[in-house]
Amino acid sequence: MNLVATSTVMTPTAGPIAFEAVMRTAATKLAAFDRAHPRRDSYPTDAKGPHWRTVKVHDWESGFYPGCLWYLYEYARDAGWDDSDRWLRLASDWTESLESQQFNNTHHDLGFVMFDSYGNGFRLTGRDEYKPILIQSALSLASRFSETTGMIRSWGDIDDMESFTVIIDNMMNLELLLWASRNGGPETLREIVVRHADRTIETFFRPDGSTCHVVELDARDGSFLRQKTHQGKADGSTWSRGQAWAIYGFAYLYQELGERRYLDASLRAAEHYLDRLPTDGIPPADFDGGHDGIGFKDSSAAAVVASAFLRLAAVLDDPAQIRRYLDAAVSMLGALTRPPYFSESPADAGLLLHGARNHCEDSGHLFADTSLIWGEYYLLESLVRLHQQSAADPPA
Repeated sequence: MNLVATSTVMTPTAGPIAFEAVMRTAATKLAAFDRAHPRRDSYPTDAKGPHWRTVKVHDWESGFYPGCLWYLYEYARDAGWDDSDRWLRLASDWTESLESQQFNNTHHDLGFVMFDSYGNGFRLTGRDEYKPILIQSALSLASRFSETTGMIRSWGDIDDMESFTVIIDNMMNLELLLWASRNGGPETLREIVVRHADRTIETFFRPDGSTCHVVELDARDGSFLRQKTHQGKADGSTWSRGQAWAIYGFAYLYQELGERRYLDASLRAAEHYLDRLPTDGIPPADFDGGHDGIGFKDSSAAAVVASAFLRLAAVLDDPAQIRRYLDAAVSMLGALTRPPYFSESPADAGLLLHGARNHCEDSGHLFADTSLIWGEYYLLESLVRLHQQSAADPPA
């Protein structure tokens, strides 16, 4: 399929995506954070203005910045930058600062922490020393799995018998388990992936293809109790980033396992997302939030979905479907790499503006209208993936 030239991609509505310029801006901003944190023990989370708020190594967000560095290295290597080795060193150093987290089983986000860092590092370097760290990380995550519920507990203590909470975000952490099952870890890790994914389809999806954010199960007998939200507007609303996690997670599982039910789940979620998407291609923080205006958007959800749609386009057989999702992804990336969503200014720590951690009634809230480190990560992932697709299929 003829898409683009290798240096730019023509979007259906907004002209070319300038990969080189965007990645050079990313390099400037990622390097600025490294200079400001020479001890490498604090990791960016969100930013309004020129400085990132930070978290410590044990936080669920700590893997995104190293992951950004790995994607920048991958692009720099492919594009022949003279300083690509610099990005390899930075990615390695920030990744290896997370080594202790392979034993952290206090939350369900070891995939975000360790696969975005060590996983990308292993993919790009093949370093043998990364493999046992990833396998131990998968075992730590798997310790949160319950045979009774058939799911991985998202929040709370592992042995809590009074509650069992799962969030849709957990779909993004299954990749670590599946990779480990194929690279020296126990086969039971694959079984956990399948059981968790199947129960996610059963408990999180609504008839219209939307998903809830939170599901509560009975810890004693595994029965479904209720659907809720924590970051969306209401229990029955559709938090856009949660919908993005569902699209992405099930697209990945179909790509790896080939089970049609996972493709169907991803497509159901994707079509619901597209049906409710505003004309600029960037969703509100909650599709049922009832607020207009850029201050209530979530650019990070759009970055996740763009990457998911590129994955869908790569695994589908129907040319019309391929074109639908590819065009949607490229349009989203066109919007995300231009003002008002993209910033080259040093007055903004982040590349990507107007993200939302939560649905908020006030766009001035700390968790609204901000840069988010996972938005940066999935933007770079999407751009690297699209750039590689373009280079593999140059114009006739």
